Amino acid sequence: MNDLIINEATELTWEEDCLPIETPEIEAPLQEQSAAVKAEPTADTPPTIEQINEIVLESSLSPIAGWMSDPEITDILVYGKERVYYRKRGSGFKRDFNAFWETDADILTAAKTIARRMGRKISNRDPILDARLPDKSRVNVIVEPCYHPGAFIAIRKFPEEHFTLDDLARFGSIDSAGTTILETIMRYGQNILIAGGTGSGKTTLLNSLCGFIPPHEVVVTVEDAREICVPCELWAPLETKHAVDNEDREISLRDLIRTSLRMNPRWVIVGEVRGKEAFDLVRAFNTGHYGAGTIHANSAFDALDALEMLVLLSGLDVPPRAIKGLVSRTIHIVIHVNALPDHSRVVSEIVEVEGLDYERSPTLPPYKTRTLYEYQFDRYDANGKAVGKFVVKEPPSWVNKLKRIPNFKMPDFWQNKGE
Repeated sequence: MNDLIINEATELTWEEDCLPIETPEIEAPLQEQSAAVKAEPTADTPPTIEQINEIVLESSLSPIAGWMSDPEITDILVYGKERVYYRKRGSGFKRDFNAFWETDADILTAAKTIARRMGRKISNRDPILDARLPDKSRVNVIVEPCYHPGAFIAIRKFPEEHFTLDDLARFGSIDSAGTTILETIMRYGQNILIAGGTGSGKTTLLNSLCGFIPPHEVVVTVEDAREICVPCELWAPLETKHAVDNEDREISLRDLIRTSLRMNPRWVIVGEVRGKEAFDLVRAFNTGHYGAGTIHANSAFDALDALEMLVLLSGLDVPPRAIKGLVSRTIHIVIHVNALPDHSRVVSEIVEVEGLDYERSPTLPPYKTRTLYEYQFDRYDANGKAVGKFVVKEPPSWVNKLKRIPNFKMPDFWQNKGE
């Protein structure tokens, strides 16, 4: 019966399948199959359109079903019909020679099925899709003419249970002193920017930090596809919405950040800052809200420079010097995470932003920072594993104010500092 549903549900031309799932062209065959299932004596109730789409999706992705269900797999890359690669946590990509689709049409069907399942469309007129699978995995799909032959599919899987800072310490990504510093930063209510490259662990760290938000505080998260999980009852997760057709309205990160300020939040958390929404982010952080977000950058210092450039891209008629001042006052802490060549991930740097110093260097951006914590790389051992150590550097400028926090015990490495 499932084969019958799959065959009729996928008998759409490339252009026809550009339509969203609610259209009659797609609903009609599905409704026919629902009636057929209802007529069978073994079926108690007819399947819903959503259930039929689930069946079609599972069938279309059957060549990688084993990797999709493996909790150790973090990434899957599909290059056309024959080349499939997977990566387990803490290792590099490996090719699966047993996973393949028979034809280019089959891999295109898989791409279209992903779009249909999310109520979206993908075609040669709209060949790029960013979406989320039912298991919360993030998926990027590219089809002709931007990729050929067939389709490219990148799937980023996320663990069912989010890691805590103690978990990251157990993995060697940070040590106990570093976890204490990050917990203190969260309890003191600092605005945080997490920087790093793709796959360096930015979102993983952000999720870990969210565990320190008091359960009674109102939190709003803003993302393209939900990856952040906040263990608070007063948590409102917001996601962007892509326009399905010319009459549909797109809801951008900028729209959601502006809306979040009307939701009485204590915390505004943005999954990734990469466009014009950067201005709305710094404005939100500068209006009495606590905040956190991630950005792509190669160091903590570069993260401030990158955020400044994104704010300028918003089209504001404001002098660059004023933007630098806004960024320096808004972002209190920058955390840089790094993926090392041995595939391990470390918190490489935690810095406090102290303001601007135009006399510091005539060529570098004038951000004045104080390094609180860093990872010092030493060498690679005989097995190719990175060897280094975590070092506590200076205390934050507000170390003496920590005594105001109820039941706070000053860490030994900050004792008698800042006095």
